[in-house]
Amino acid sequence: MSDAARHPRILDLPRDEYGLATTRVALRRLQELLPEFLVDIVDNADADGLVVPLDGGVDAATAAALAVDAVGEENVLGLITPAGLTDEATASTAEAVAEMLGIEHRRLQLQPVLAAFQEVVGEAGGPADDLVATDNAVERFRTATAYYFANRRDALVVGPVDRTDRLLGAATKYGETGVDCFLFGDLYRTEVRALAEAMDLPVEMLDGAPRSAPHDPAPAATLDVGAETIDRALGLSVDEGRGATETADRLGIDRSVVVRLADWCAATRHKRHQPPKPSTNR
Repeated sequence: MSDAARHPRILDLPRDEYGLATTRVALRRLQELLPEFLVDIVDNADADGLVVPLDGGVDAATAAALAVDAVGEENVLGLITPAGLTDEATASTAEAVAEMLGIEHRRLQLQPVLAAFQEVVGEAGGPADDLVATDNAVERFRTATAYYFANRRDALVVGPVDRTDRLLGAATKYGETGVDCFLFGDLYRTEVRALAEAMDLPVEMLDGAPRSAPHDPAPAATLDVGAETIDRALGLSVDEGRGATETADRLGIDRSVVVRLADWCAATRHKRHQPPKPSTNR
């Protein structure tokens, strides 16, 4: 499946003037389609439930709410895994979300795991203070933790990473991308936020959660355009195949922004595909 591919039923949704599925009809239909998708993957795997990593953000909260709609609150586990004092505020928000949804949740502080890991790496002569590598390691610890609980419960792990972050590589390989499904893999960040609002989730409270690791910022934090503009640019260029100049003119932004987004998508393509093998290395 190519980077631009999206589910036909998602593509058929009515859209706004910029091609985003944020219309009332589209959002209502998504509230039907996405739980149906979760039911299908649970049934196909003969699983007993779903594990949803909760980080205090909009995407994760919306994923958990849809998981409840799909399999019932008694079959959903919310997993909250702070890795230091800086994560405590968003962890508390995540707990509030779990309690609001009525799902079982576990809060595990991963700081001791990280400290032990860094000690072992340091004793082996390797650098233990690389900030980006450390952030990525923490995300992979979180994935390992999610699968431990999933294995114990015969459950599947739901990935709340949206299409924006997938296309731009703003998710750790084998960290946030190490899941059983990308519930929002066909939806841009703007669309997920609109869906959360349509589901009456406390979006303003959830907006405080960081979108990416602090030492590996996402494009929205480094480009002089808003997150919704980035989604519109990606929709026009990736989904509709429009050129950089046409996309920039349509949105009233500098062409260099569109070019940089395209370069970002190309550079992070490896994060969206299975590891290559000799027979399929293209």
